[in-house]
Amino acid sequence: MARMESKASSLVGGGEPITTNQPLHTLEWNVPEELPPMPSNYSLGYSHTIVNDGASPQTVANRIVEGLAQHSIAATPHDSRENSLLTEATCGLKFAINLFASEQDNNNGILVEVERRIGCAYGFHLCSTAILKAAKGLPAKIPMASFQVPKCIPQDAQEERKKCIQFDTQQALELVKSERTDAQLLGLESLERLSSLDEYAASLLHTNESIASIQSFLANDSPTCVMKRRALGILANVMRFECSSSSDNNNCDQLQCQYFLQSLMEIFQNTASPHEACAASKCLQSSLDALSQQKHEDLAQILSNFSANHHSQLALESKVLQDRLRDKQ
Repeated sequence: MARMESKASSLVGGGEPITTNQPLHTLEWNVPEELPPMPSNYSLGYSHTIVNDGASPQTVANRIVEGLAQHSIAATPHDSRENSLLTEATCGLKFAINLFASEQDNNNGILVEVERRIGCAYGFHLCSTAILKAAKGLPAKIPMASFQVPKCIPQDAQEERKKCIQFDTQQALELVKSERTDAQLLGLESLERLSSLDEYAASLLHTNESIASIQSFLANDSPTCVMKRRALGILANVMRFECSSSSDNNNCDQLQCQYFLQSLMEIFQNTASPHEACAASKCLQSSLDALSQQKHEDLAQILSNFSANHHSQLALESKVLQDRLRDKQ
């Protein structure tokens, strides 16, 4: 961790605070025609490559931006370093992408470095590999590992499985109510995973008390708050369950609250936080029936001017929201 912090300080010069421009879904990454060489005392990270196919610096930058958009990774150009890009994945992984002029073996090229700042090392490995391939103009997909339970392992009975889910959900809720931030984040991540995989887990969270606890994390105004994203993800899963349930008495007052619905609309149109906007759009897809006619018109106006070209998942979810809103009208 100390090595990572020292590298971050060297990038911005003398340990000055990092300041950024507007996010990349409203501003392109414009790099200089002549990139600066790598400083002699710079500690180059292991995740780097040299692009020597004759592409200009701007072409390489455009390839990287396109790759980031494909994988829904938010990016922001550095305020004082035109050759650096600050990025963040929805899981909270943060890394910088740095471009330098390279003269290795007397062959002019572009040195592309992906530098981890915060987050999972394995996730960084997947992202950096995909980005370095994108810089070279190669197709790159981030592989998602999926493992199935071997057939030789006996499956739990339905009642036993429900007991396990109920226990896990209760334990996660206790973590969410903890005063420790790390415990809260762990609880939110567990609840998001449980509610996305199992409808029964989503139904257990469908109470005013549980929803209120989760909604409390939406008050955080930090534009890169991972807990806010996890909370929105849980609410989207629960609201999807509410829509699919056939019970007439299955409405939760906390999910129908106009203040909450207004908050979703504000989060959705906040261009500084594309990850949160993506999660909010999933919630809005399931809450259209609870919105007033005026809110429908306001949302239609927002969507008519909405652009998410640099965040593929947000573009997809906003299109689904627009189609569902059109069906309601």
